[in-house]
Amino acid sequence: MTRKTAPLLACALLAGGALRAESSEYPLVINLPSAERMQYWDIGVVFTHRFVQPVKDHGKDVYGLDGYTYAGLGFTFGIKPIPGLNAFIYRTADNKTFTFGLQEQVLNGERVRMAVRAERFDEVVKETTTPLGKVGISGLALQVPVEIFITDDIIFSLVPSYITKTTTTDTILAVPPGQTPNTKANTGGVLNLGLGLRIGFTEKFSFVSEYYPRPSKFAKAAPGGITDGTTYQNGFAVGFSYKTFKHRFTLVGTNASGTTANQVMSGDYGGGPRLSGNWSLGFNVTRVF
Repeated sequence: MTRKTAPLLACALLAGGALRAESSEYPLVINLPSAERMQYWDIGVVFTHRFVQPVKDHGKDVYGLDGYTYAGLGFTFGIKPIPGLNAFIYRTADNKTFTFGLQEQVLNGERVRMAVRAERFDEVVKETTTPLGKVGISGLALQVPVEIFITDDIIFSLVPSYITKTTTTDTILAVPPGQTPNTKANTGGVLNLGLGLRIGFTEKFSFVSEYYPRPSKFAKAAPGGITDGTTYQNGFAVGFSYKTFKHRFTLVGTNASGTTANQVMSGDYGGGPRLSGNWSLGFNVTRVF
């Protein structure tokens, strides 16, 4: 028995170490950050893909799969000396945007988790004004992902977000026909509250959803160039997630074309989210090393 104890103990320790390494989770649901964290010096990779063509009435285009797409690639790194601290960098084809920053998990309770996230975004394309707003902008996004475990398998999330600059900052917002035109420019950033819900059906399979409310300043504003009375819309994303080993694959339908905080939470990016009926497909693939 004595001779067997040491090997058994070593195996137990190795198994425990493997389990701890697997506890790292990429801090992303669909477009909103979660309060998860990469631990130790673990590395997480995400590949995002959003189809631009709406699914509706496009069976001949394989429901949007033949249309243009926006792809993105990102990395998140654990910072071992500071537990809960992650650094990340992400590049998406939407206006050739680079995003980088830090996220710190500040609370990891039994029923509540919370993190603080700060990121810088820079659109590499030349700054110019388009009918749907400015491109080539840069700014900061500050977010506080909070997750509430209603049960072990039902997680509700709130993500207060502040975007310092949006595509319509310093411009006069257009209004639908018949309404009093704006005379003052839209100044300052946008404060918004993203909402999310995850429901786990099995250890590997779960339902995921997110909601991006329209900021109040856009309630009676029309995206530039649109004259049919349409105002800016609320955004959403709904789908399913499947996890196997250290991969997670998430398939969604969404009316928001972006993936970063300034794209989905600002309310006006690319003219804002589309009408709810004009949703399109997208997916994320994450891998933890």
